[in-house]
Amino acid sequence: MAQEWYLLKTDHDVVSGFENEALLDYGADSFNESLQPPLADEVEICNCDLSIRNRIYAIIKDKTQDTKLNSLNRQILAPIGSCKAGDYVYYKKRYWIIVGLVDDNSVYEKGVMLLCNRILSWVNDKGKVIQRWAAFQSAAQYNNGETSDRYKYVRSDQLLVIMSMDEESLMIKHKQRFIIDKRCDIYEKSFSSDVKVNTEKPLLVYELTRTDNAVFDYQDSGHFEFMAYQDEQHSEDGYYVIDGKGYWLCKEPNDTDNQSQILLSKIECDEPIIYCGLESTVFTAKFHDENGNEIMVSPQWEVRSDFTDKLEIDYVDSSICISADSEKLINKSFELLLHAFGYEDSLITVTIKDFI
Repeated sequence: MAQEWYLLKTDHDVVSGFENEALLDYGADSFNESLQPPLADEVEICNCDLSIRNRIYAIIKDKTQDTKLNSLNRQILAPIGSCKAGDYVYYKKRYWIIVGLVDDNSVYEKGVMLLCNRILSWVNDKGKVIQRWAAFQSAAQYNNGETSDRYKYVRSDQLLVIMSMDEESLMIKHKQRFIIDKRCDIYEKSFSSDVKVNTEKPLLVYELTRTDNAVFDYQDSGHFEFMAYQDEQHSEDGYYVIDGKGYWLCKEPNDTDNQSQILLSKIECDEPIIYCGLESTVFTAKFHDENGNEIMVSPQWEVRSDFTDKLEIDYVDSSICISADSEKLINKSFELLLHAFGYEDSLITVTIKDFI
């Protein structure tokens, strides 16, 4: 019986009866020929913090789905060695995370991608803000969203959080709290450019209750999962500007270890007085580490008064310079507050006096 052979165009003319060997030798080359638009898409393979990005062409499968849950999944076919579990894929202006073990058939490698919803932000043990793209899935399981304790209703929800498995994510502490709320994007639109801290907005906050760093560990790759249970919002939960960038952060739970590590800030000046009509009074921020050594930290100043717009305010390095020219302000006072992430706030009362 005659057989018809269809061979992909390659640089090698092979019709020898050893097609199995030919597949092993030239299969990857044949697949690479198919990596052209519109069959293939240009994507970026990124590491955990997106600092390393490798642009490739790959075939993305299952683009059209019939259910909302299936629409959050894709399959990526890529040249062998392009990606691994835990990598992020930037595809069509969205970030996806590769979950499950990536393997190949000697022609291409295949991975399963899950859509990431939001960036998760937290502070590690060294006081550094860490951010990772994460995929969130509901784990409420028929939960109606509220649990009665006879006298009041408290929030009740839980999420399965999926993100890269790296040194930072694996070291997240039990009971670590996170802000996971789409309304944060809306809140930021209403903030003025000089906002440094805002903890007044209602937020959805979740607390880590269970981690799983073994099931999806594939020795040379993997992804990280944990359960987060909805927690009540604390007064410190909110928006913080650190080194010119805004983050939505929860401070760690109050315990003896954290209280012993509170760092102090100080406002230094000749005297907390501004003489009307004279040069500015300079107020300087001072910060010290846990060993008492003075260090450089970006200060965040706040002037609390109902006449702030009538003051002349300038910023020079770690200092704020304030002057007053209106005689109507004589004998009035205002509060000067110093913020810095990880430090206890400092507050002084400044009085405006007439120069005699």
